[in-house]
Amino acid sequence: MIKTLISDLCRPAKTVDTDTTIENILYDIDWNSIPCVVVIDNDKNVIGIISEQDMIYAESIGIKKSDLKAWEICSKKLIKIAPEDTLRGATQLMVDNKVNHVLVMTGDYLEGVISSFDVLKEVIKN
Repeated sequence: MIKTLISDLCRPAKTVDTDTTIENILYDIDWNSIPCVVVIDNDKNVIGIISEQDMIYAESIGIKKSDLKAWEICSKKLIKIAPEDTLRGATQLMVDNKVNHVLVMTGDYLEGVISSFDVLKEVIKN
């Protein structure tokens, strides 16, 4: 597990604009194959991340999905890792920060995302 590189595991990230409605995100995303959505601004800067848990929370408090924008619900606590880092490093970041998704980035460029499920699959494989 220690030697597995993040670049070997990360998957492309689905991105949405800050003004995309939650209703559109729910319509466009297959949560079974995409673990989260990354929110970007007009300049392609990463603003935040929306997970299934965020969507469930919005639903549970009865927010109107057609009114709620991506930037309003996204988590702005961005946990990042470089593609050349190891799976152990990603695992430690997830545990330390109590998150299920880590953004794989080279500088400000979004390479993809790795989820706790990706980590678990790799651990089982090895």
